[in-house]
Amino acid sequence: MLSAFGLSETAGRVYLNLVGAAPGTVPDLADALTVDPVDVAAAVTELTQAGLVRVVDGLVDAAPPELAIDALLMQRMRQLQEARISLGEWLRQRVAGPADQGVAMVVGAAAITQTFDQFLRGAQDEVLGFDRPPYASDYYDNPTELDLLGRGVKFRVVYDRRVLERPHAIDQIGRFVAAGEQARIAAGVPGKLAVADRRRALLSFPGRDETAEPWALMVQGATWVDVLVALFSEVWDRATPLRLAPAAVDDVDRWTVPTAVDRRILSLLMSGLPDKAVANQLGMSLRTVQRRLRQLMDVTGSATRMQLGWYAARNDWL
Repeated sequence: MLSAFGLSETAGRVYLNLVGAAPGTVPDLADALTVDPVDVAAAVTELTQAGLVRVVDGLVDAAPPELAIDALLMQRMRQLQEARISLGEWLRQRVAGPADQGVAMVVGAAAITQTFDQFLRGAQDEVLGFDRPPYASDYYDNPTELDLLGRGVKFRVVYDRRVLERPHAIDQIGRFVAAGEQARIAAGVPGKLAVADRRRALLSFPGRDETAEPWALMVQGATWVDVLVALFSEVWDRATPLRLAPAAVDDVDRWTVPTAVDRRILSLLMSGLPDKAVANQLGMSLRTVQRRLRQLMDVTGSATRMQLGWYAARNDWL
């Protein structure tokens, strides 16, 4: 969970181990986490620079999360805002300025759809993407992505939280996740974006009003694509993983945790969806979702949902 704040996996584990526990030395932490002391020392340095821990007389102590994490979150938000401003300024210059061999404009929904399909088919190793409303139709399908996933091309996609407001969105996204896509969810995804092999990018924009055609920019060249990759990385780091593994029909009635349904419920809740929206997406009753959450809290000894979230992150449920 702390990877959303730009911390490494080891640093996140060290911090979560220290929260609510007595201060410890680097060797003590290494033994507790079964991690190389050199890696733990590097993680402590990372956490110290982020203001999440203090080291006094060789003992590492965690700063209160309600203070330290808020400060770290504000720092990451400022970095993201700076990236968005830089990208916006670049786009204004490109659209208003003279033609550039590294930028091509595509206008119209049909032309964009065709260009996007051709763009994806040219990917050989990796595709990074943002997905957000509005859409040209109620149903979204992308057989090209499924084909490429089957060939070994990696996909990492951040979905805007509003995507989950669409009927059957979880089932549609779940098809891609089951095929190998890494999916995350975030609020305020800045636009529709696809980056292929970190060499080419396609940015899509809606029309300014109902009468205007949607349009897109095809971008090539390391200078411009690097900016878009940096923007993707900022949003990806703060996004919440979507756990959409298929679940048995009676999964919610089992006491063993975490089940596939548990991971789905927690993943959607961590993305900010209210209980009723989670129930709608998973095809459950509101009472079933709330009952399962209550069981999870009882099993984990959590008094609040926030504590349940910390427990889930600490035990790699998300």
